[in-house]
Amino acid sequence: MNQLPKITIIIVTLNNERTIGECVRTIMTQDYPKHLIEYINVDGGSTDATKTILKKNKFRIIDSPIKKNAEAQRAIGLKHAKNNLIVSLDADNYLPHKKWITQMVRPFLENKDIVHAGTLHFTHKKNDPALNRYVALFGVVDPTVYYIGRPDRVPWFKNKWSGGDILRETPEYYIVRFNRDSLPTVGCNGVVYRRDILLKNAQSDPSRFIHIDVFADLFEKGHDKYAVVKNDVIHDTAINLTTLMKKRIAFLYAYYYLNSNKNVLKRRYLIYNPKKPQDVFRLFVFIFYTITFVKPLIDSIRGYFIVRDVAWFLHPIMCWVYLYAYSLATIKKFLGDR
Repeated sequence: MNQLPKITIIIVTLNNERTIGECVRTIMTQDYPKHLIEYINVDGGSTDATKTILKKNKFRIIDSPIKKNAEAQRAIGLKHAKNNLIVSLDADNYLPHKKWITQMVRPFLENKDIVHAGTLHFTHKKNDPALNRYVALFGVVDPTVYYIGRPDRVPWFKNKWSGGDILRETPEYYIVRFNRDSLPTVGCNGVVYRRDILLKNAQSDPSRFIHIDVFADLFEKGHDKYAVVKNDVIHDTAINLTTLMKKRIAFLYAYYYLNSNKNVLKRRYLIYNPKKPQDVFRLFVFIFYTITFVKPLIDSIRGYFIVRDVAWFLHPIMCWVYLYAYSLATIKKFLGDR
């Protein structure tokens, strides 16, 4: 391998005491040369021990002037970083093995024109809570994204990447070309990307930063090549389903349903675009699948024969849960516009 580059690890936080200790522990056990790593935490106003834990582990703490906004914090971290390769971790991400960073950086050394690298899977751990195992098995927190065709990870009943145009496959990763219609929900939960390209070509102002949108911005300048690394990352989701639901409804309302407000930046990336017949069709297919239970149940059975875990069978229930969440967020938007 070529000489390893300097990197910056950025973690955005807000009261993440439950998960941040394990997140940091897995970072510190990496075999990547420590003198090549800059550690940055951008905090949105934590009142628990989150910042104390990070400060004890070499992280430079930056207090975000924009509170309770993880998207703004990502942009602030990007602007403060000294190095060009950014390892972006959420506070509930854990690295599953000591070579994780080295493997994620490798595609950038061998392909000078890629802009982003993500993992093929989420890590499945049989002793995790059922909700964590479900997310890991299907590769998505939101099953709507899976059925509309925009997931950035694949379920464990698949061992190959199939989205976009696959330009090359190596034993370690895929090089894929995406366009606006095929771009998955990239940009978070354990990824690496190039700082220079984002700052030059994306709308990176903190108040206008949304992690998926800034990668959609790059298409206008021809930056369309991505790496999907044959690797995985642990995603420790919300403690329970109620918390997860509240977070999802808040996210939908904040970032998808406020486009009619002139003070809010309109999205450049939409998981579902009501102006595109293909997206409308896929949404109705998801609703049909959810109501009938048949396809989600078939997918659960299909997965169970590959990885024997009853958490697969949460899938029909999660489809209903997220249909309910999207409906609530839509009603909230409708009532707010009146």
